[in-house]
Amino acid sequence: MKAHSGRAPRAWWLGLLMALMGCATAQSAESGAAPASATSGEPVTAFVGVSVLPLDSDTVLVDQTVVVRGERIEAIGPTPSTPVPAGATRIDGAGRYLMPGLVDMHLHLMPGEGAPSDPAVQQLSLLLANGITTARALVAPPTALALRERVARREVLGPLLRVAGPSFHGKSVQGPEQARQKVREQKAAGYDLIKTHGGLGRETYDAMVAEAKAQGLRVSGHVTPDVGLARALEAGQQIEHLDGYLAALLPPGDKAEVGQVELGDVLSRMDLARLPAIAEATKRAGIFNSPTLALFEVVASEGAVPELRTQRELRYVPSAAVDAWTKELLTGPLSQAPAANKQKFLELRRQVLRGLHAAGVPLLVGSDSPQLFMVSGFALHREMEAQVAAGLPPLAVLQAATRNAAAYFGESSQWGAVAPGQRADLLLLNGNPLKDIQLARAIAGVMARGQWLPKSELDAKLEEAATAAKATKAAGK
Repeated sequence: MKAHSGRAPRAWWLGLLMALMGCATAQSAESGAAPASATSGEPVTAFVGVSVLPLDSDTVLVDQTVVVRGERIEAIGPTPSTPVPAGATRIDGAGRYLMPGLVDMHLHLMPGEGAPSDPAVQQLSLLLANGITTARALVAPPTALALRERVARREVLGPLLRVAGPSFHGKSVQGPEQARQKVREQKAAGYDLIKTHGGLGRETYDAMVAEAKAQGLRVSGHVTPDVGLARALEAGQQIEHLDGYLAALLPPGDKAEVGQVELGDVLSRMDLARLPAIAEATKRAGIFNSPTLALFEVVASEGAVPELRTQRELRYVPSAAVDAWTKELLTGPLSQAPAANKQKFLELRRQVLRGLHAAGVPLLVGSDSPQLFMVSGFALHREMEAQVAAGLPPLAVLQAATRNAAAYFGESSQWGAVAPGQRADLLLLNGNPLKDIQLARAIAGVMARGQWLPKSELDAKLEEAATAAKATKAAGK
């Protein structure tokens, strides 16, 4: 018996998301203190005596001084021989580790253009407090474009945003010509990419892809049975959730339809011997994958609700959303599926991820938050930890959360690394995450485009978030 089709789960996930988006929260948009000005008039900051993680390998550059002028890294070198410009703000890096800021490549952006009461501003603070300096919104309200521009102009403090337009799926797009027209409309509106939830049918999908290429827009999202993995690879679509890979493991001639959350007997017919060839085809096509392991491990969890409800980050979420998430996991359509099938489904996904990594397929890190106990900002760390638990080395996961995102956008020369000339999006840690991925949570401060936010400021923003969530409950919203 099939537990779900490829489209049904998204309906209730998005329903929960919309319920959360309706819970208004408040957050200050004030920025942190700017560093002192040096002789050039531009703000200058120096991290002194810090260990640098370039993340091009597992090398650690010890006792370094990193000088940031304006929005860019100006110099890196051994502390004894690297001068700190006069008037610079000095940050003590002794015993600490400096790495590129993190990137959440699958976020659902909340409403708001940047006013202090906007849920979106609240969400941006949660992202920054978790070291996220760039985020890609794959489901976003109409206000997202204005918010993206206000962040870019420094009118609102937050990670730089990339925003997809309204999703393309079987109900929003009727036929090839409408697909082409909607792509042109999204290009004219200024969206950064096209998001597909699938279910379009092959002809409409092909029209969407062709027009997106003509307009210079990337396509990202789901792979549903009407298109299939082989066509998605050929089309150059960036794939979310490892969609299509389990179906591709079925023997030739097996035409069973595999759902996105597949908990039926078809799992027993999937042949992992097919995985190396599939992974190699993905690598040849140059396709980036964002697996969203952590979310699916919640979706297909068995008896995990009591532990999930104890997560400290839930203090930043209105209680109505937490209650809705709890109800969905306890009584929703997946709750009665056999525990053995849930475990088989999750293990197959982990094996697919290991196979893609072994083949050299570029990976990304996305949280698909906020939904189902995945709290914005914190959820990205849960995803990185899930990938390591699945068998990936910490270095590979950290690269997926930094350098690979820049490579996907074709902007490796501009950001995603700790090197002179790079944009100063940086994360200062109290431990080395190459040794233990959980140390990526040990944040001493964040630098977003040259603006330094020490832990004290980040903690203050978290406290504001907690207060806002409680106020939402008290107001009965």
